[in-house]
Amino acid sequence: MTTPAKTAASNPANSPVNTRPWLIRRTAALLVATVLACGALLAAYYGVSRDAAQVPDRTVPAMGHVAATQKALQDSLKAAKAALRSPAAATEGTGEDYRAKFNAAFRSLEKASATTVAGSAGQSILSTAAGQLSSYDYLVGQAARSQADERLRDAYLHYADSTLNRKKSGVIARLADVQDRQAAVLRAQTSTGWLLKLAWGVAVLLWCALAWLLVDTQLFLRRRFRRRFNGPLAGATLLLAGLVPLLLTAALQLQGDLGRAYGAARGGDVSGSVPETVRGHMQDTHWLTAVPAWILLAAVVIAALTVLGLQPRIEEYRFARVPQSLGRRIRSFEAATVLLALWLVLFCAIGTGDARGEHHGRITVLAPWTDTEEARFRQVLDAYSAKYHVDVDYQGTTALREVLLSRLNAGNAPDVAILPSLGEVREYVGSETPPRELAPVLGDTLDGYGPLWAPTIGGKVYAIAVKADLKSVVWYDPSRRQDLPTLAARGGQWCAGMGGDATSGWPGTDWIEDILLQQSGKEVYEQWARGELEWSRGPVADAWRTFGGLFARGPATAALSQDFAKSIFSSPCALQHQGSFIRDSDYTRRAAFVPTREVLPGIALRPASSEVSADFATLFGKSAAARDLMRFLASPQGQRAWAEAPPGPAAGGRQGAAGKAAKDPGNPGRPFFVTASAPQPGPSERVNDSIGKALRDRQRPKCLDASDVMPLRMRFAFQHGVLDYLSDPGPKRQQKVLDYLDGVQKDLKAPPRAAGSPPRVCE
Repeated sequence: MTTPAKTAASNPANSPVNTRPWLIRRTAALLVATVLACGALLAAYYGVSRDAAQVPDRTVPAMGHVAATQKALQDSLKAAKAALRSPAAATEGTGEDYRAKFNAAFRSLEKASATTVAGSAGQSILSTAAGQLSSYDYLVGQAARSQADERLRDAYLHYADSTLNRKKSGVIARLADVQDRQAAVLRAQTSTGWLLKLAWGVAVLLWCALAWLLVDTQLFLRRRFRRRFNGPLAGATLLLAGLVPLLLTAALQLQGDLGRAYGAARGGDVSGSVPETVRGHMQDTHWLTAVPAWILLAAVVIAALTVLGLQPRIEEYRFARVPQSLGRRIRSFEAATVLLALWLVLFCAIGTGDARGEHHGRITVLAPWTDTEEARFRQVLDAYSAKYHVDVDYQGTTALREVLLSRLNAGNAPDVAILPSLGEVREYVGSETPPRELAPVLGDTLDGYGPLWAPTIGGKVYAIAVKADLKSVVWYDPSRRQDLPTLAARGGQWCAGMGGDATSGWPGTDWIEDILLQQSGKEVYEQWARGELEWSRGPVADAWRTFGGLFARGPATAALSQDFAKSIFSSPCALQHQGSFIRDSDYTRRAAFVPTREVLPGIALRPASSEVSADFATLFGKSAAARDLMRFLASPQGQRAWAEAPPGPAAGGRQGAAGKAAKDPGNPGRPFFVTASAPQPGPSERVNDSIGKALRDRQRPKCLDASDVMPLRMRFAFQHGVLDYLSDPGPKRQQKVLDYLDGVQKDLKAPPRAAGSPPRVCE
């Protein structure tokens, strides 16, 4: 009998020195190739199948909930307008149809918040929308309560419409933002990007390499051992040959189903039957998501068949005397280690690729600024993010109180909230979810703020003024060259707009506050702000009468339906009583302003004082990132970032033959700060420099906006009282409104007030 050793001796080409190491190396190569090929196939197929269940079960339904909310809200507004303008409105109010549509919208919004795939940013946007929804319902209710006054009713419906449909900051715009984010997720779940295509290309190449190794090994064994075929290796080859066509067919079918689901979701009305249609269509293909388990099983079987086919051949040379150097020594445990390491790398890569965790460094900020003011503030947040490497989720809304209460009640308080009034700060300090004390956070920085800008409540500081504005001013266009007091005597010359969505009416409160301050002085003004004076008689009633004398009936009615930002440059009116935050490029380039008392000399009965407003930053979050943001807002670095002119066309102004003044918009919307170390506008910023000097003027006392200091119920009653009065200006309506405000003030004296002594109103 011829032994392998004898055969090797007669044929050096078949010697154990060559055959056994070759078999061992080929075994290791086949095992490694099996791991790589099946791992690549697993990764490629997983890229197609990993979201197959998410699309019909979560993503498309989440989009459906948002779309249903949008549709129900639009339908509710139509129903409210139809009901309140119908003959039955006096008895039926907003009607059953409005309530049904609104309740449907609210339920859909709750479902959208629970199922959204838009991440924490989407959750935050939906929380803001939920707060605005409360404001919208309140405004519709105010329209119903004003049914007897057609002008006032239509004004409230206009404000409700604006709350829903205002560009960028309305409820519908926010829902559209969330829907776009969810559509991006759906697109990522259903598309075949270049990375997935590359993964399939690599998988097919590795599969071909493994197939070649198996066939080449079969041929080698046939030559070396004179056997027609090796059963286990033939089985492994057949299994591999059938694996890739099966996987490609399954992947193409699944990708096609996902593509059809995407087309249905983006092309159809996802608030209707589309989610159920998509779910039903993909239900029959859910079994395809189990294919990755088959790939793992196939890999194990191929590896086992490889070892089973080659190990006996290796064993035949086990006792041959084979001299081996250290560099060529191949150990079985080395092959096993390589195999295990490759599997671990593969699973770690898949696990990492499937991770959907949110950023750990993320904070939320809620503020009343939208549009251009929001763009300005985002410069500060971007500078903070760049310095501290923390993501900031910003939400800006005029319905700030409703949104903040909604989030506090849901246990989802923002880390930092910018409150537009001291009255709100005091109310939250006395609530179950108070803001945090700032002395431990800001330390010596608080020394740079005066008592008006860092008010103490119960001996502690809970808010600082991060931005201030001048209010006792009247804007005009110098190019018209007209006498301002003469213009002011004509009621139709005022660019008055009361619209401000949830806060509509506040421009009128500014008017009355400024008149009272100039007529009666800061002592009386401060008493009134603290609730120590009657509304229906004395200096407060006198201020209302002066206010009513400025507007004829026509302009007063028009003011109800106009936005507060009505400009002196876009309408025939010539004068505007508005705070310094109104500045856009037209104002900083072309406008001028003077104190109110110079335009209305008849009200200048007391020494000059200025009404100012402030936006107060409060800290609700406990994280170090939130504390860092508070310190950054109070720092010169943060203030400089806020004061910088934003990039883009707005910063460069208009080009052409209009001259140098037209090319320089004068840094419109620049904020003003109250600390001595804060950056100040330079002389080149003509309007900004004048406002900055007026705010820093120590000779003219300054008083905070009185309604901002009042309790919130009093403030809102004041705003709505202004709207009520302007709908029919005259002595009778004025007395009715003032009697009502007296009643609200008396009610507020009964329950306990916010902690601490009365607030500081004037310097």
